[in-house]
Order: sequence, then C-alpha cells, then structure tokens
Amino acid sequence: SAMLLDAWDAFEKGSPAADESARAITKTGLTDVAIDICIDAASREFDIPTQKRLLRAASYGMNFTNKEQEASILGGDISSTAAIIEQEDDEYKEGEGKVDNHGIPSSTTQTNERPTASAKSFVSSSKKLRVLNTLRNPDVGLALTSSQYDEITSTGVIARLVAIGRPALAASVSKYLDLDRKVQAFSKAARAAAFLVASTNSTAAANMSDAQIAEACVQMLDDNNNSSKATTTRGVYASVALSAFQAGRPGVASLLLTLESSPTEKVPALIAIGAYADAAAVAASARDADLIFSSVMEFEQSCCSETSADQNNAARSKFVSTIVQKFPKEASDTLKLYYASMSDIKALNHLLFLSQNFLDAGSYISKRVFGNINVSDLEAVSLLKEGSRIYGLGKDCTFQKSCTDDYIELLAEQERLRNVYGPRVVPKTSSISQTIEAILCYAAEDPNQASRLASEAERLCKKFRLAEKRIWFIKVDAFAKTGQWKALRTLGDSRAKSPIGFKPFALALLRGKQPVNDAVRYIDRCTQPEERYLLFCEAKVWKKALDEALQLKDPERIMNVRSLCNDNEMQQLCDRLALQLE
Repeated sequence: SAMLLDAWDAFEKGSPAADESARAITKTGLTDVAIDICIDAASREFDIPTQKRLLRAASYGMNFTNKEQEASILGGDISSTAAIIEQEDDEYKEGEGKVDNHGIPSSTTQTNERPTASAKSFVSSSKKLRVLNTLRNPDVGLALTSSQYDEITSTGVIARLVAIGRPALAASVSKYLDLDRKVQAFSKAARAAAFLVASTNSTAAANMSDAQIAEACVQMLDDNNNSSKATTTRGVYASVALSAFQAGRPGVASLLLTLESSPTEKVPALIAIGAYADAAAVAASARDADLIFSSVMEFEQSCCSETSADQNNAARSKFVSTIVQKFPKEASDTLKLYYASMSDIKALNHLLFLSQNFLDAGSYISKRVFGNINVSDLEAVSLLKEGSRIYGLGKDCTFQKSCTDDYIELLAEQERLRNVYGPRVVPKTSSISQTIEAILCYAAEDPNQASRLASEAERLCKKFRLAEKRIWFIKVDAFAKTGQWKALRTLGDSRAKSPIGFKPFALALLRGKQPVNDAVRYIDRCTQPEERYLLFCEAKVWKKALDEALQLKDPERIMNVRSLCNDNEMQQLCDRLALQLE
C-alpha cells in the first residue's frame, strides 16, 4: 500500500517512475490488497486532503488490476481517472442540507464490465466519507469515526440528525445513500414538521396562507417530484399534519390529511385534531369496525371529560345527537351494538329515539322479557307495556304493537288462571297454543274442573282468534297425551264436521295403544283411499289394507302388504290379487 501511494504521488508529479512502481506492485500480485488497505485507511482518516490522497491512490491502482482490458472496471483508464481527480473541488462547501464530496472521487468511466469487490468497496467508502465529513462539520457537530458509523448504521445516523434538529441534512443524507423508503419518508416528514414549527415564529411565513404552507410541505415530502410519481410512505402526511396542528395550523393539518391514503394512520390523526366525524367517515369508507368504534369512543370521552357531574347528562345527550346527525350510519350502528351489550338500556333507547328507530327501540325492550328467568311477572308486563308504547310511535310498527298487546293480555289471562285453578294450570310461556294445551291437560289431573277448564280453553280460543284447525289439533294432542280417551271420542263423534279429518284421531288411538276397533272407526271415516291404506297398515289390519290397495289397483301396495304381514293365507291371497292386476 505504501508503494502504491508513492506511485500515485509520482504520477501526480508527472514522474516516469510512477509506471515502474505500479508495475512492480503488479508483479507481486498484491495490487488488490494494496487497494483495499488504501481504501480502509482513507475511511479511518479525519484529514480530508489525506482522504483524497489515499482514495486517489486506490483509484490509480485499480487501473492495473486487469491490464489486458482496455478500461478497468469502474476505475476507468489512467487518463480518465486523472481527469476526474483534476476536476474535484478542494474547497469545503458549507450549508445544511447538502452532502459535500470534499474532493473525493464520485464517478468513474461507465463500462459494461461487472464491478469488482475493490470497486464496490471504493464506492461505498467514498459515500461514507462524504457523509462523515459532512457530519464532522462544526456547524453540524456530530463527529463520528468510521467504526462508530458502522456500529450505529446509516439509519441510526438519520435518527440522530433528526434528534439534534437537523432534519434537512437527514433528508439529504438519506436520499444520497438511497436508504430504505421508510427511512427517507421519516426524514422528509421531520423536515416538513420543522418547517411548520419554524413558520409559526417566522414573520415571512406568517403572511403565507394555509394552502401555501401545505403546498410547501407537500413539495418537501414529494421531493419536488410530480405528485403522481411521489415515493412517499403511508403515514407521512398524517405525522406532518399532527405537527401542523400542534404548531397552531389546523387548516394546514386538514389539507395534509386529505392526501393521506392509509386509514389506519389517517383516522388517529383526525381524532387527534378533533375531527371525530371525519375520522368515523374515513373508517366507514375503509369498512374497519375497530376504527369506527375508536372514533366513537374517543368522541364520547372528549364530550364527557370536560364536564362536571351535573352537566354529564347534557354532555351525553349532545354526544348521542351528534352521532346521529353528523356521523355516518355505521357509527350509529356500532354505538347501538355497544349499548345493547350493556345492562342499562336507557342509553340505547335515547340513541334509538333520536334516530327515529322505534322498531328497534321497542324490540330491545320487549326482548328483555324473553329468556330472562329473573324478570318477574309485574316487571315483564311493565316492560311490554313500554315496548307497546314505543311501537305506537312508529307508523310501520302496527304489527309489532298488536303482537305485544296480545302477549300482555295472555300474561294477564295466565295469571288469572293460576289464581283460580292453582299454579300448575299453565306454565310460563309466550305461546297461546301451549297455554290452551296446558289447560286441557290439567283437566286430567282435576276431573271435577274438566268442564270449566274446557270452557276456559274455548274462551281463550275466541279471544285470541285461533283458527279452527289449530284448535282441533291442540285438543287431539292434549287428550292423547293425558289419556282422556273419552273426551277424544266425544270430540270425534261431535256433530261439528272435523276440519282436520279423522286421521289425527286414528293415529292418536294407535300410538296410545288403544283398541284397534276404536281406531278403525275413524279410519273408515277418512275420505282418501291412500290415507285409509296407510292407517290400516299401521293398525296391522291387513285384510282392510289389502282391500284399499285393490281399490287403488296398485300391485306395489299389495306386495307391500304381503311383505309386512306374517299370515300365509294372506300372503297367498296377495299373490293371486297381484297376478290378477297384472
């Protein structure tokens, strides 16, 4: 390396011995080693002229690494390298925001050759030295050695420059070193934020409008490029907007936030500047439920935090009305779900009333009665009456109001029946069918009251306008469950025409294991041959089932009877009849 340095000094003085010295180094095969030592020594040197001398010596030596090529890799030929060195400016350029070359070679002749390791090391060391020399400037005051720079990395240097109030220089260094996009965005944002803070105390900037200041910040963030080609990173505009708001420039903050594209960064920034409705709108357009809820909760906290206990109700009322009137519908729906999860429904009712949603308001009150075993009868009736009243406020809630009123009447009737006949007469249920069935079933436990209970059931059927078919089905089921076969027979033999037919009677007797002849009486009264065939098969009256199959002229039904019965004579009869039909 010392021989290479002497060769460069001789070359710079125009001595013919320079070429001989360089050739002597080449013959030893240690040219690359000498180049690397010169580069490493330059990076460790504080004196700028010495740095130049060592790097130029390394550049000179790279011309001899591949002598067979017309132009060496990255170093160029000797004449071009000398021309570059002669063009370097030895003066130190002062001024924050610029990385000075300090006379260090910055470019080489472009070739199509792939750069060697020494060439790459030369370029990276040159860049590092330019940055280190700039940092060592007394105006900056961040003197670092090469080893310290390598330890804290270039990203750490940017962070330290921002921390000591040199954001413009940080932006310039990050761009020069072509650091990660996020690091460059961070330094640009710090520079724009520093400009905003300075503009509040500057007389010249005080006369600038918000639009002009915002445009200046955008140019800093976009690096004076076309906005369509800007390389800014998400969250940059939001962070600068927060700085503008803290510096007393809310208008600038609003303008900058319109350019922010990331909802996760934009919404917290809008919340921080107090634009809660805009934050909720952005979150709703992004369909992010968490951001919507965060916007709503932050707005509620801001409304209630600055009020006293006496003014809390007024502040909460203002909060809810603002949510309904100025926030997007998604915010109101989110708040509704939140309030619905709470035990106290006053806040939910207030929200639904302000939004004129009487259907949901009444439903939330009425639903508290169902499935809640802790609600007493009096409390249930009170809640239902309140729900009915709310339903009555809406024009499209007529059906819901009618159902709620009917249920209130049903609860009153159930309570009356319990007081008259005992607590076991009817269970707690919301079904009129189950109520009537329970009354008819209770007649089996208290036969002396059977006629009165039947009258009570008939009265409820008329009061709640049950369909005739529904009433007959309820009676058949109730009598069959409790074994009131006499009452079932009386119902089936009544003069009134059965609206449900006689199949339910026959099935009830068969499943209740009653005499088959009793079931046959009702099967014979069925009007459909197919029904009679199926019922006779279930009753195992094979002769009548075979007659019905023969009447239907269906060989498959005949063979079905043959497969079900175990009588040999009946099976032979089925075979003959099946052959006749074929």
